[in-house]
Amino acid sequence: MFLAEILENHFHSVAIIGMAKNTGKTYTFNQLVLEGQKLGLKLAVTSIGLDGEERDSLHGHLKPRIQVYPGLIAVTAKAPLVQSELDYEVLGATGVATPLGEVVLARVLSRGKLVLAGPGSGWELAALKEELEAVGVDLLLVDGAVDRRSLSAPLVTDTAVLTVGVEAAWDRAQLLDKLRHWLAVLTLPALEDAAASRAFKHAAEHVKLVALAADGSVHHVERSQVYAAEGSLALGGLANAELIYARGMLTDSVLTRILSAAGPASFTLVASDPTAVFLSAGSLNLLASRQVRLRVLQPLHLSAVTVNPFHSRYGYAEPAVLLDDVGRVVHPLPCFDLRLGVRYRPPKEEIHALP
Repeated sequence: MFLAEILENHFHSVAIIGMAKNTGKTYTFNQLVLEGQKLGLKLAVTSIGLDGEERDSLHGHLKPRIQVYPGLIAVTAKAPLVQSELDYEVLGATGVATPLGEVVLARVLSRGKLVLAGPGSGWELAALKEELEAVGVDLLLVDGAVDRRSLSAPLVTDTAVLTVGVEAAWDRAQLLDKLRHWLAVLTLPALEDAAASRAFKHAAEHVKLVALAADGSVHHVERSQVYAAEGSLALGGLANAELIYARGMLTDSVLTRILSAAGPASFTLVASDPTAVFLSAGSLNLLASRQVRLRVLQPLHLSAVTVNPFHSRYGYAEPAVLLDDVGRVVHPLPCFDLRLGVRYRPPKEEIHALP
């Protein structure tokens, strides 16, 4: 089973994130709920913001809602819970406000469908996760953000599942290029220097760059100095840095300023987490050519990838070919077509006998 493989690693919370709208995120979520029920798990479900709506907000196409069953704990705003026509028991209020009312913890008492409208931020989700752990939930499923630029759910949960669909790009080469870029960012490794990590995490709000030199000296550059025309003067302290931390968003323009000030020597560039990295594929290639290592303070863990062959305009792509194409790119991550119930298997290498 799809979920059983994730649970083998003793994860207790999973976020489902999508490369774009209509890439199969809700279908994947419902499949995890179904398998969790079959395994007899005590499940809780929520989302980052509003999801599970009957029609998606971008194209207006019908989309599946979240399937729920008796015993499942839903963490959602009051309004969609009342409108669901489900039987439920409110276990407690959370104090988290949304446009659809306060988020509550409710035990579902009947089978049906539900719109999830959960907390709107990562820190709110983290607090709710602690509350659910006290209730004794076996597994928390979070319907995460669509765009990786607002991914807070997979940074709070133990792991994430990425959904890939042809809606993100019908042209296969373009889709796979986008996927490679997503993976390069989402799987950035953690900075292993614990002392430097602590120093970077405690950087003041107004600081944009922190540079650590080999002699132990520290140089801070304020946000206003980085973007100012005369900012190059303040960036002079980056020339001998072994580690440079970019607080907040790491964009192509910020990278250009860092590289121009850092000089030709190799160094390690650090971002807070993958969601803060807004670098283009060209910028990632530039870092590689300069032998600059890119690391994050808080890495994101991916457990699996699912594929969706449906495109709202062009119809269906050949599912077996899509699974094979995506599976090769993401290998060794497990890759599934949940509708077909199949998993990508890499071709066995031919063994040639020695003469």
